Amino acid sequence: MKYIIDSRYFDGACLTSMSDGLHSDYGGETLEELRRREDNPHLTAVSPARMTLLVKRYTKALAGPFREITAERYDDLFDCLPPARMGRDWFFVGEPYYGNLYPFCFRSGGRFFHAERSIRLTNEEILRQIREHIEKVNRHPAIVKGEPSMHYVEWYKANVAYIPYSFAMNGREISLTSLATRTGSGYDDRRHRSELAALLRNLRGNHYEYCAFHSVQKDIFEFFEWLRKNKYTLEIQGKLFDFAPDRSYVDFHGNVCEYSAVFRYRIYSRELFSHIINLLRTVKRHHAWRRDKKGE
Repeated sequence: MKYIIDSRYFDGACLTSMSDGLHSDYGGETLEELRRREDNPHLTAVSPARMTLLVKRYTKALAGPFREITAERYDDLFDCLPPARMGRDWFFVGEPYYGNLYPFCFRSGGRFFHAERSIRLTNEEILRQIREHIEKVNRHPAIVKGEPSMHYVEWYKANVAYIPYSFAMNGREISLTSLATRTGSGYDDRRHRSELAALLRNLRGNHYEYCAFHSVQKDIFEFFEWLRKNKYTLEIQGKLFDFAPDRSYVDFHGNVCEYSAVFRYRIYSRELFSHIINLLRTVKRHHAWRRDKKGE
């Protein structure tokens, strides 16, 4: 038995299967004939064991962090079907999303949340995940404004003040960005302050787990959903991740080939970073150029 998939990514399904390992069960084509028919040289045949691993990874990618929803959406999901399982202030929607993943919702303190979760989770694990998410939602680290440093900028032909901003969490200060000010241009100074304010709002809205510097989608999960829905390809320019020297964050950056959309997210959560790795397996990727290992 073989399964035919695109070697660049896995979106939860296969193009066809080959019970005899050579011919499609649905049209009788060989692998080469399927590549020509689909105009896709990236099609490949994988074993049942490999397929099982890919499905497991894809399931993990779908089980993302909790997202806040409206009370109306919570009620709609509760009423659309009899819940498959429920407890106090939480329930699984009565129809699976993928495999053993079901839409899962809970409410706490007048707020409502949703994510895909395995219906096999124990009550203890469900309550643990709810508790940890509420702790995350309720944290409010202090924003720290550092001392300015002066740097000559050719564009302004002047010394520009750069004020570092960070936030304090778990007993350490974590870098965010620097505000360029005293440029000699009132317009640019106001623009830089507005951009910083927007970045801080974005960071708070994401519970200090990540922020979006550039992207057509400020929400990183909506970004991946946009990629998958349109079957867009991530263009990797050297590498997708740049780590801070102290490993306090990682910058996730690149371009989208078909859309020419540069993106850059800064990720502070190790859990979220691990989830992004899983999500990357669900979208196409293209290396625009590769680093020369000897030159690094």
